[in-house]
Parts: sequence; C-alpha cells; structure tokens
Amino acid sequence: MKTILVTGASGFVGSRFVQRWGGALRILAPTHSELDITDEASISRYFADNRPEIVLHMAAISNTMQCEQFPQESYKVNVVGAKNMAHATAASKARFIYFSSEQVYNGNRESGAMNEDVALSPESTYACQKLEAEQLVQELCPDAVILRVTWMYDIAQTGLSTHANFVVRILDAIAKREKIYFPVREFRGITNVHEAVELLPYTFELPAGIYNYGAENSLNTYETACCFFEMLNTGLKCDDIIAPDVERYPEHERNIAISNAKIFRASGGCICFCDTLAGLRIFIDRFSL
Repeated sequence: MKTILVTGASGFVGSRFVQRWGGALRILAPTHSELDITDEASISRYFADNRPEIVLHMAAISNTMQCEQFPQESYKVNVVGAKNMAHATAASKARFIYFSSEQVYNGNRESGAMNEDVALSPESTYACQKLEAEQLVQELCPDAVILRVTWMYDIAQTGLSTHANFVVRILDAIAKREKIYFPVREFRGITNVHEAVELLPYTFELPAGIYNYGAENSLNTYETACCFFEMLNTGLKCDDIIAPDVERYPEHERNIAISNAKIFRASGGCICFCDTLAGLRIFIDRFSL
C-alpha cells in the first residue's frame, strides 16, 4: 500500500477524499502548521520525515473573487505552492497528481466540449495562475498527472468543508423563497464531488499528461439550474426561483464545458463520469432531497 500525501486535506474535495479512502489507503493529511506549501524548508522536512510515494496536490485558493482582490496572496499559494510541491515530488521520485481547473478554458471562443489540446488564453487571475502552475508542474515533474477539474457540489455535512456551490445555492434559494440568477451565456460541467472522489485512485496510474476531470454538460448554466429545480419536485414554480442572467459575459460566451474522452481512453474506461444531469439525479436520490 503506497503512502499518499494529500495537500488541502481540510478543503472541499480533500476532506471528502480523506473520509472516503482513509480506511483503505495510507493517507497523510497534514495541517498547514505541519506542511506549509509556500515554504520550501517546511516541504523538505515533511518529505524527509514521511516519504510519500504519491502526492495529491489539491491545496489552492480557489475563490475566484479572492484571487482578483488579492492576486499576490493567491499567486503565492496557487503558483509558488504548486511549484514547490512539484519540485519536492520530483526530487523524491514520487508520483504527482495536480488539481488544476477547467477555468483555464475561460478565455476560449470555441463552442462545444473543450479538449485538452486546444490553445489557451485564460482571462481571470485564478485561471492564469492555474495555467502557469500547470506549465511549471510539467517542467519540474514530467511524470505528473494534471487534472482540470470542474465545479463540484455537495450539501453541508458534519466534519466536511462546504462552500456555496451549485446545489447549496439553489436549495438555499428554495428554502428562503428567493430568486437566484444563473447565466445563459455560460456552459460548464457541474460534478457530484462524491463521484470525483470515488474515481480519484484510478488517476494514480494514468500516463503522464493533462486530463479533463468531471462531468460533461451541453446545457448552459441557467438551463442546468432549471433542470435540477424540476428534479426536486418542490411544488414551486421554477420561474419564481430560477431566473436567467442575460448580462454576464457580454463579450463572448464563457464556454468551459469539457470532454472526458481522453481520460476515459487513458484509464481503460475506469474513469467514466455521469453527465451533469445524471449526476444530479443520483445525488438527489442519495440524499433524499
């Protein structure tokens, strides 16, 4: 059984990975005081003391507004932190699995599901930082697996980190009988985090490279929200809660929808995500929403 170091183990995905796989895998889940990814000396000490064989690097500042407001702070974590971890992983001859983001596609003008080999021109601070980190990871750790993950969702659960994700926002709007707006000019996959966590161990054996990781979706975000609302069977009118935002992304459609063809092939069919609507139906059944 290999030793797996998880950075960001207290975060949204990391906490769920540790909960799901902690009894089956040998997982190291250090706190910030135990491992500071922005401090090379801290990383060197931790690697020398614990000798991880797989590094699952999920630690990041992923709040896009926070990245815009505090770019130097987020750069230190998102870029310098990733660089430090990749360097240490390569030096220790461990396997590096890096969590990037589908946000790297947010400046592209193509339509349809994005594949991994399109030329990129990201527009937001967060997306630019993730792309720079990808490039550094590949340079320092050529054997790395880079996962461009989608927006993920879950409900609040005791002991697990939760943010205002797609599902939480809609459920909160329903509970408060308040209208919530979703963009009609945005296309993106939205993924059940439990499905992503369940499939993560298969990524440890992937050939080196960049892979999209998450649910496919051909609908815009407003249409997806309407479909999810109808699945809930609340007895309320969709139009009273879910509203279209027609003003966001005026310059061009924001298409960050992904294709999973590459990772499906590379994993021999083991990494196979439900599409966004199917994942939402499964999630509703699982938690009896």
